[in-house]
Order: sequence, then C-alpha cells, then structure tokens
Amino acid sequence: MTYLNAKKYINSAPDAMHESDSNILALLDAMGNPHRRIKYLRLAGSNGKTVCAEMLASIMSAADYRVGCLRMPLREEPRENICIDRNCLSMDEFSEFTAEVRALSAERGLTPTKAEVLLAVALLAFRKNNCDLYVIESDHFGEDPSRFLPAPFAAVICGTIPSNDLGAISRIRSYIIKGVQEIISAPQNSEAHRIIQDTCRSVNCRLSIPSRMEISFGRMTFVRTEFSYKKKDYKLGLCGKFQVYNAVLVLEVMDMLRRKGLSVSDEAVTRGLERLKIPAKFEIVSLSPLIIADSTHTPVAIETVCDSLADFKSATGNKIRLCLPSGAIVDNYIRALDARGYEIERLVLSQDLSDTPLPENAILCKTPKSLAKAALDGLTPDTVLLISGDYPFVIPVRYQILSTLCF
Repeated sequence: MTYLNAKKYINSAPDAMHESDSNILALLDAMGNPHRRIKYLRLAGSNGKTVCAEMLASIMSAADYRVGCLRMPLREEPRENICIDRNCLSMDEFSEFTAEVRALSAERGLTPTKAEVLLAVALLAFRKNNCDLYVIESDHFGEDPSRFLPAPFAAVICGTIPSNDLGAISRIRSYIIKGVQEIISAPQNSEAHRIIQDTCRSVNCRLSIPSRMEISFGRMTFVRTEFSYKKKDYKLGLCGKFQVYNAVLVLEVMDMLRRKGLSVSDEAVTRGLERLKIPAKFEIVSLSPLIIADSTHTPVAIETVCDSLADFKSATGNKIRLCLPSGAIVDNYIRALDARGYEIERLVLSQDLSDTPLPENAILCKTPKSLAKAALDGLTPDTVLLISGDYPFVIPVRYQILSTLCF
C-alpha cells in the first residue's frame, strides 16, 4: 500500500462513531489487543492539548525517554496525527500499519470509522516503537474511539472548560469513574471544579491543580518567555503568557510522572521547555513584517490569543490584519479585538458560499496561495498580520506565506 492509498482508505472510511464499543474492540482483538500492553496519559479539556503534548515530549526527550503521541481529530496529512519523539510517522510506516488494519478489518467483516482506523494505526506504531510514555489527546468534539480503551493511569485537563460545555465535563467524569489514578487539571470555573473534585473524591482519585499564585512572569519577547514557578526559573521557547499556564500544568505532570517512578532531572525539564518550538501555536512567522500564526478556532482560545496580542500592544500598535476561514470565528475575533481596542485594517477570508453579509474591508479568496497573497499585499510595518483558524486552514496558508517571504 502506498501512502496515497493509505490516505484514500482512511478518508473513505465512515465519519460517524459507532454507538457501542463492539466494532473497535473487535478490530483491536484482531490486532492482538495492543491496547492492553500500554499505559497511557490522557490529554483532555478545551484548549492547549497539543501544546502540552509537545512540551511533555520535548522534556522527556531531553531526559532520554521516548514518547508516542496520538492527536485527534484527523488531519489532512494523517501521518501527522501520530508522533514518536515529536516526529510524525514516515509515509512507509503509516502505509504499512494502515495496510495491516485494512486487511484485518476485511478479514473480520468490519467497517472501521476514520477515527477507529487512526487509533488502530497508532496502537500498532506504539507497539513497534516501544515508547516509555504514551499520550493520547481527546477529540474536542467527542468523535473519539479511544474512550473505549482501558482507563489511563492519569488524565490532564488542559484549559478552562466553559460552564455550558456539558459534553466535555461528562467525558472527563467518565475518565475519572473508569478508574484513572490521578487528574492534573488547569484551574477551572467553580462549577466545573466542583464536579471534577466531587467525582475524584468519590473514587479516591488524586486531583492536582497548578497554583497561579506561584507564577511570576519575567521578560517576554516574540521568541521566548521567561517565568518562575514554585521559586524555580524557566525559559520557554514559545511566545505568550497563556503558554506559561500550559507550561506550569506540564510541570505538575512531571511531578506526577516522577511519583510514578520516571527519573527526569530539573535540567532536562529546563532544557526541554527552552528549546521548544511549535508551528502555528502563537508562532512568530516573521518579525518584519510581524506575522503570527495560531491554529485556534474555539471562542475560549480566541480570547486567549487576543489577550496575548494585547500583551505586546505597546510594541506593535493597534492595527491588525486578519486571515481567517469564514464562519463564526470571524465574528468572535472581531468582538474580541474590538474589546481590546484594535483596529481591523483588513479581513482576508476563505471563500464562503453562504449569503452571510461581510464587512466592507473583507476580501474572499479560494486557495491558500490567494489567501497568502491578499494577506501580504500592501502589509505595512505598523500592522500585525494574524493567521488563525483550525489546523487544516492555518498550515497551508502559513506555508504559502513562508514561501513568498523566501524562508
């Protein structure tokens, strides 16, 4: 099977989740039940899962441990969903494992969904690479067959869960009740905190929450953020205060992993955070002109991005140009930036086939190349260009921007 055929197979699979676990469990049984041989860490919550996974992998790599990671949901390049030591699977590996999943599914008369194929391929990759730690990110939208796996040894709740996101709270309760030993959670609003705390108490699950009172912010630049936590100093190779909140959550995870017997030195933690770079996570693509790429699409994450922009407002000014997919994200960004005193100089949007009225300063484009061209056209030094949206939108536009700027 070629990589192109592997992509075609997974993309032609059904989207909808099966109502029970019988399909995925039958597939896993045909594979020799690889899920029973791994102990994994679950990353759940509303925002920051991918960043926290990258931080963990960077630190563990600095400590000479191997980390396997499965990211949900499915990306345009599915091999990017599965990483070993921060490197996505090769085309050959992805093709090999996908061919095995297809053959076993046909043998058992199964029709796995896209997410089930992805999970099965990841488990085969994990088994082959024999990592020291496995990380599985939950699908924010709940289309996630990994919820049928045995309980993780610990779960991390990234970001603040909105009070009205009952689905996310319900999924997290299910992880706890299922038998997880420890929860490490970002600070939550009072209702979500009460539910998580009460559920943990009911099953004797340990709950750890970072103390934001023990965070001190140091020098912040477009290439690095300095901070201290619990009287220890760190340099984070990412931009933005909100990344520090992700980092202290990961520091609590490292304390938990040490309690589980992993030997990770303070030096490895420091080195892993300092050398970390993540594409399209409040990434400074260019300093002159100032271009920022962030694969964000939820209302909570949009507020976070706008807060981070505001931290640099004295240096950047208040003019901003937005490159976004069409839809609700446009209104969310307009409201958030207006509340922080920004002037939106231009909107560059993906082609929208609906009849939704658009602002006068909006330009519609059909392709990533035309989006990049319109975003860069006439961009002045006093205007910040922000490329945002979900990952499949941001990455191709980012690539075209970099190509145009000859990076």
